[in-house]
Amino acid sequence: MSPSPTPRMPRAQRRTQLLELATRVFTQKGFQATSMDDIAFAAGVTKPVLYQHFSSKETLYVEVIDIIAEQLFDEVREIGSFDGDTRGRVRHGLERFYQLVSLENALRLFTGNEPVSETVQRRADAVLDQMAVELAEVLAASRRMSTIESRVIGRGLITATQSTARLLHEASDDAEREEILEMMTTFMVHGLTGFAPLENPRIVGTVLGADGTAHPGSDG
Repeated sequence: MSPSPTPRMPRAQRRTQLLELATRVFTQKGFQATSMDDIAFAAGVTKPVLYQHFSSKETLYVEVIDIIAEQLFDEVREIGSFDGDTRGRVRHGLERFYQLVSLENALRLFTGNEPVSETVQRRADAVLDQMAVELAEVLAASRRMSTIESRVIGRGLITATQSTARLLHEASDDAEREEILEMMTTFMVHGLTGFAPLENPRIVGTVLGADGTAHPGSDG
């Protein structure tokens, strides 16, 4: 069946429309199962029109990744504005990442659940690296860590968050998901409290020490 034609629109507007629709189709079907025909059909344009804006499915997918990446970066920055303690902050971060990449099916590649090309994987890895940098800033604003310590731990936490999202996705029911969330939250909190809170943490909420004492943030 041919797509229903859409009215002519300015080039920039058409490109934005195509990206929005491509994001929707990719997140529903994944990279491998989506074709340029699928996206052209969803947009109500011919495939040649789609290729006028994007030279290949891979090029289009990388641009979609960049759109999703901005949302992920915002979520990481928001961790510093979470009005709760360390345990609540860690759990909130784990849940939000899972919701973004699994429940909303936003690019399964971030959990390693889908084979993609080398170019696409490099872009996904760059997004994860940038998330680690953003998280490192939150860590450095709350605990006594050097820059290199915050970067290494930030990357480790992002990797653990990826693994947690995959486990949550594979869990058989809500009870198992709750158990996984509690287990991984405890694991991460114990690691973080090995680094003493700053005397005046520059985040919202409180920062827990190894002895369980709460240090209020100065940005609350």
